Amino acid sequence: MPAWWEQLLHITIGRVSRHDHLPDLRRLSTQPVALERTHYLVNDRERHAQGHRAYVLRTERGARRDAADVAVSSNGRGVGYLPAQAASTVGPLLDCIGGTAVVNGAGTRAGSIRLWVDLPTPEALHEFVRTAAAQ
Repeated sequence: MPAWWEQLLHITIGRVSRHDHLPDLRRLSTQPVALERTHYLVNDRERHAQGHRAYVLRTERGARRDAADVAVSSNGRGVGYLPAQAASTVGPLLDCIGGTAVVNGAGTRAGSIRLWVDLPTPEALHEFVRTAAAQ
């Protein structure tokens, strides 16, 4: 589903529910990673919503800061970016599987407003890409 279509759906019905066509990385072993650049993208109600949520990772070439940006969205809206170090590791692997994938969002930690994502470990993502390439 193109990003502009997800944004239109989010505006009209409030959420986007299916990403069946995207690679699903939610079952891989993960590590928690704090998102960056979320200050003006996510309101307090969204930050404090309880439970896990589906996030979509997308590589962005020629983006604002550098060529290795990986954007994170939820329900068709951008919620932030992976830190540069994580993006430089995950970005090339995402490109091998189409540049987009579904992961779990972990919300916030107690006493904080920073959003977290359950990012697959590099080893698990390498294995997923290798298996996907073999199929």
